[in-house]
Formats: sequence, structure tokens, C-alpha cells
Amino acid sequence: MLLSAVVSLSVAAAPTTPAAKTPAAAPAPPAIPKSTFTLPTTPAATRDPFFPSRLMLSGDPKPQVATNTHPSTAGCLVLKGLSGTTAEPLAMINGRTMSRGEDAEIVTECGRLLVHCVDITTNSAIVEVAGERRELRLRSDF
Repeated sequence: MLLSAVVSLSVAAAPTTPAAKTPAAAPAPPAIPKSTFTLPTTPAATRDPFFPSRLMLSGDPKPQVATNTHPSTAGCLVLKGLSGTTAEPLAMINGRTMSRGEDAEIVTECGRLLVHCVDITTNSAIVEVAGERRELRLRSDF
């Protein structure tokens, strides 16, 4: 009996007509902020986050060009060794390995030099620096 009274009360409390559903308005997409980056104007405000002790330059960096300021810059080049095969010989000039026909920037006591390796023979390398051609030979006191 108690069960039938509970059932009859719950049925009587239920609405007889379903409420009309109103369509919900679609939410507006979120605004995407634009990222901006401004270059600092003072060197103190410019820091590399990965290397904090290094100062970064602000503004457009000027490209560094290898300049040959010494009249005889080829004298600063030393042939350290020869290797490779007879078809593809290699020459080590001031610690930089070069092949025949290769251009490289080599750091020397005279500064940075743009060196063109013209040819490599069995005991020498012929290089060209600032239009000056020179043959570099291995040291003879080995």
C-alpha cells in the first residue's frame, strides 16, 4: 500500500506536457592574441635566455666579411698534413681539411682568410688567397 501511494504521487508530480526546447546560441570563438616582439634599444636590456652572460646586439647585425688586410697573407698558412685517396686528395691547412677546388674561411694569426684550394699534389697544396697563388709544402724536418 505504501508503495502504491509513492508511485501515484510521483506520477502526479510529473508534468504532462514536455517543455519546448529553445536552441542555444553557439558560443563565439575566442579571440586569438597576436604575438609581438620588439627589439630592445639598450644592450643591458638584451639578454639571451639560454646564455645570460652573453650580450646580444639589437637591430640588424652587420654581416662579417672575410677581409685580407695583410699584403702577404698566404704566409700565415701552414700545411699540416695530407690524406685521402689519389682520386680525392685532402690537405689540412691550419687545422682545416680541404679538398681540391674548395673554398674555406680559415682563421690565422693574420686574421680570417678566404682560401681557395687550387690543387693537391703528393707533398704540397697549391692555394690562392686574395689573388695570390702559393704552394704550401710539408715541413722537411719530419
